Amino acid sequence: MTNLNSRTIGILSTSIGAMLIGVAPILVRTSEITPSLTGFYRFLCATFILFVYGIAKNKFINLNYKDILILAIPGLFFGSDITLWHWSINQTSVANAALFVNTAPIYVAIISYFLFKDKLDLFFYFAGFCCLGGVFLILFEQNEYQTFSGDLLSLVAAVFYSGYLISVKKFSETYETFHLMFFSALFGCIPLYLGSLLEIGHAFPETALGWSNILFQGLFIQIAGQGLIIYGLSQIRVQFSSLILLIQPLTAAFLAFLLFQEMFLIQQIFGAIILLIGIYLAGISDQKTIKN
Repeated sequence: MTNLNSRTIGILSTSIGAMLIGVAPILVRTSEITPSLTGFYRFLCATFILFVYGIAKNKFINLNYKDILILAIPGLFFGSDITLWHWSINQTSVANAALFVNTAPIYVAIISYFLFKDKLDLFFYFAGFCCLGGVFLILFEQNEYQTFSGDLLSLVAAVFYSGYLISVKKFSETYETFHLMFFSALFGCIPLYLGSLLEIGHAFPETALGWSNILFQGLFIQIAGQGLIIYGLSQIRVQFSSLILLIQPLTAAFLAFLLFQEMFLIQQIFGAIILLIGIYLAGISDQKTIKN
């Protein structure tokens, strides 16, 4: 019963985290500064808040330099993922960039198999295919503004995102959620800042609303959203988690419909239904694998 409860909590945690992360594209779109700087300040804000909490709770006492180097890996993966994805948006259609970056579950399954010999049954692959098909229907649109280089960048971003998910899952066996949250935010700042040097725009938000955007992202997207995802990854298998995280583009599409009156087509409704069915089927397969 304990395992079932912890697994259920992990699924709920990952799902809620994915919904919160789904708000991020809307906030980046309304930000007063460049995309990479928006991400940089989001991570920096979260780092500062988590640092103050960590000092107050003596969270850093038992860490050494080796621990810090290990904990830097997820942050570098995640920061690189976001930076590359932002660049891809400038070189291809937003739909293509979102579509290709959400191929991450494919890489998660492949990398997990070759590194950890973590096998999946055919039913899980079918469920994963349903999930990706649903995302395709949600995001696909005919658009002339698309290039090979932009599509390639978003595919590479998906590989880095896979590295982030797998490393968080692996390190959660040794380190607590707080350490993964803090160092992911801290070291994620590095690639985001470097990426911002190649972008043209304002260096700082110019209004209180602009700063509120950054603060909201730091608190609710990075700390709450990523914190819930990191905790969820510690409770359930990374392959299943990566499929649950496909709720992100569904959330973003729904919010775009509510806030920007972007059309929510019948195609997207079918895609959402197929995605949710795929996640449900993946959960059944994952539970059977655990029992076996």
